[in-house]
Amino acid sequence: QVAKEEAYFAKFLTSERLLTLQILDSNFRRHILVQILTLFQYLTGDVKFRPNKLVLSEPRKFWIRDTTNNIYSILSDTPPDGPSFVKHIKSVLKYEEKWSMWKNDGCPSLTKASDKTKQQQQQQQKPVRRTVRPMDLSSDKFDLGNSTLTDLWNICPDNLAACQDSNRNFTPDTYKFYEECIELLEPDSGV
Repeated sequence: QVAKEEAYFAKFLTSERLLTLQILDSNFRRHILVQILTLFQYLTGDVKFRPNKLVLSEPRKFWIRDTTNNIYSILSDTPPDGPSFVKHIKSVLKYEEKWSMWKNDGCPSLTKASDKTKQQQQQQQKPVRRTVRPMDLSSDKFDLGNSTLTDLWNICPDNLAACQDSNRNFTPDTYKFYEECIELLEPDSGV
């Protein structure tokens, strides 16, 4: 039994002589038929960048429509869960057709806003002018706009000297660092 979570990946023919054996495999048959459907969609669809020599005559278009219907009926009869598979393939091909039309139209924006909405967005996007106060460099205290940052910055008058202070160069003793953890792990502590 095939799991429903199994992914669908396209496969290709490896040899003409193996076609009769490979087509007996239902999964392989699906792969080939879906590739044919994709080719038919390309040939019959409106593709902007297709060469002009690939224009189909009316009998060929009719043959493709007829063959497409036959392929859908074969796929719906192919186990496992053929009708559901056909439904998904049709939705994927429809999505592909819409994507192709979008590309033919020059990839226009996907959001369509009314004129009023566009005007409102343009008004909202105008830059907000902020007044920048010049810093008073003669003062010993600096206002950074946030009280916590201002307090931290103004702890020492010379921040570079404070960072290079010898009191800041320390490595904690390993035992003192892990002392609390060791006490918690000891069975006598009752934790």
